[in-house]
Amino acid sequence: MGKKKKPVKQQAAAVKQPPPVTVKQKKPVPQKKISIPNWVVPSILIITFLAYIPSLRAGFVLWDDPDYVGENSPIRLASNWNAILTQSIQGNHHPLTMLSLALNHAISGDNAWSYHLLNLLLHLANCFLVFRLALLLSRNNLVIAYTTAILFGIHPLHVESVAWISERKDVLYGLFFLAGLISYTKYVDTGSKKQYWLTVLYLALSLASKPAAVIFPVALFCIDLLRKRKWNFKLIIEKIPFFILALIMGIITLYAQKEAGATGDEHFGMGTLIMFGFYGIMMYVIKMLFPLSLSPFYPFPPINEKLPAPYYIAPLFCIGLVVLFFATWKKNRAVAFGILFYLVNLLLVLQVFSVGSAVIADRYTYIPYIGLFYVIGWLVDRWAKGNLLKASYVVIPLSLLFAVLTFMQSQIWHDGESMWKQAVKVAPSSRGYSALGVLARKANNNDLALQYYNEAIKINLIDNEAFSNRGNIYFDQNKLDLAYMDYHKALSIKPDYYPTLDNLGALFALRARYDSSLIYLDSALKIKPDYKPAYRNRGLTYMKVNRNADAIKDFEKFLQYEPGAADIHNTIGICYRLLGKYQEALVPINKAIELNKDPHFFMNRSYAYFGLKNMDQAKKDALVARQGGIQIEANYARSLGL
Repeated sequence: MGKKKKPVKQQAAAVKQPPPVTVKQKKPVPQKKISIPNWVVPSILIITFLAYIPSLRAGFVLWDDPDYVGENSPIRLASNWNAILTQSIQGNHHPLTMLSLALNHAISGDNAWSYHLLNLLLHLANCFLVFRLALLLSRNNLVIAYTTAILFGIHPLHVESVAWISERKDVLYGLFFLAGLISYTKYVDTGSKKQYWLTVLYLALSLASKPAAVIFPVALFCIDLLRKRKWNFKLIIEKIPFFILALIMGIITLYAQKEAGATGDEHFGMGTLIMFGFYGIMMYVIKMLFPLSLSPFYPFPPINEKLPAPYYIAPLFCIGLVVLFFATWKKNRAVAFGILFYLVNLLLVLQVFSVGSAVIADRYTYIPYIGLFYVIGWLVDRWAKGNLLKASYVVIPLSLLFAVLTFMQSQIWHDGESMWKQAVKVAPSSRGYSALGVLARKANNNDLALQYYNEAIKINLIDNEAFSNRGNIYFDQNKLDLAYMDYHKALSIKPDYYPTLDNLGALFALRARYDSSLIYLDSALKIKPDYKPAYRNRGLTYMKVNRNADAIKDFEKFLQYEPGAADIHNTIGICYRLLGKYQEALVPINKAIELNKDPHFFMNRSYAYFGLKNMDQAKKDALVARQGGIQIEANYARSLGL
């Protein structure tokens, strides 16, 4: 009997021992183990790459590209790190984007191939990240992940974000935005603090690429909803670091946009602006399903006219979307997640607070569409019952169709002319015709440019840019009275439009009204201190009134933005000569000749050497100038023995 009681005592003792600590730990939610077929990821990347091949042969376009690359002096000077990291472009502060553009300039200068290649490589990386994100969110559902990623890769509305160099900020911020969503999902599923702080880091990098990432903290709640996390105060507390980063960038952006005047020129009532929001939500869904007649620019409807019928249908569509969201909240949480993710990531671009001149834009769908693609993946998975091969019967043909449309849409972004012609073909706008006018003027086709500007003004009678640009045509044609009328009209619409102030300054200088010229040029530079054309024009005006020392200061300021301007270096040399400072004149003239062997520069240096009594060098340079076609003044030639 005693032998039988001993194990009972041991058992009792064992029961009294405290349970292991590991019993209290929250276990990670188990993930369904799967084997990903070797063809899945390569097929996504290869189809996407082939669809975007036309973008690799594209150049720059006359829409933001001059600001971001062509006239962006910091990225052209690799040593100007302070400006690269602190300077805002068009009201956006994005130092990582600027760094990436500086890298491209170091590789290919003003040749666009490396810019387009990096855009495409970033997009391909984002395709892979979307696949990983969808795989995590769906707990390793291959059908959902594959469908979401391939639609993200080849949807035609994403062409604008990839094929447009200025939208580097889209694909770059998207890279870190997606990485952050992935690490946050891992944090939610495993409780890993490492993944939590990685998410904070990725948000910081995303914000440094594009301020649009400020919506990231709100997007995290979409993942909480999908994972059915309990709504409590802790859920809010863990988002505080994300909201702090977003708030800091939001303040920086508001300040930068105020400085740049980057707000909409159109003035609509709040009721109309709300209708724009509904319209955007509806049209992005329609264009996702039917990506036809796409345009780089969708103008606002005319002011003070009744809105077209689709704007009144849009609120009903949005009500239906909200009903669908709540209907799927409990039983089909994946659908509710996709709808909410789409809406949350559209919040900042619905034009309820008007920014720019477009009511919608293809590029605004880059991240939001992931939610809708996830819903499509869920629907395909339901139909295919989890069979990836069966799902491919639907996904592959649809992807190939979209890939063809993307290939065709990429061709539109080949150059500024093809891009803006497509814009006015689909949605005629004053902005589109005005841009075509600028291109025609650059091609020295002033008659065609005048036609385009007339069309722009016909569409929008308060388009100050169109009036100013048409004034430039009249200026070129020496029709100064007509130019003055258009410049005056432009300023009556927008008194602080600095290009017009600069143009008027040039016009008055041509009429020898130098005091008036300087007033307008001073005003232009007061509004836009980094507007380099005004420094050139004011410098030339200073020369006309013998203020050559002031002219030198303006020309040197111009060179801060365009250090390779050989003619400006030469003109500084002329100013020093006129001041009798011949030795000082040689430095900028030599720099001009180093940049460009223009015979005029050699003639200018000949005069400088003559002033220094260095007749041999003066004669040598004069001979080079004459060989280049310069007619040497007779008395000067005799003084040199020519």
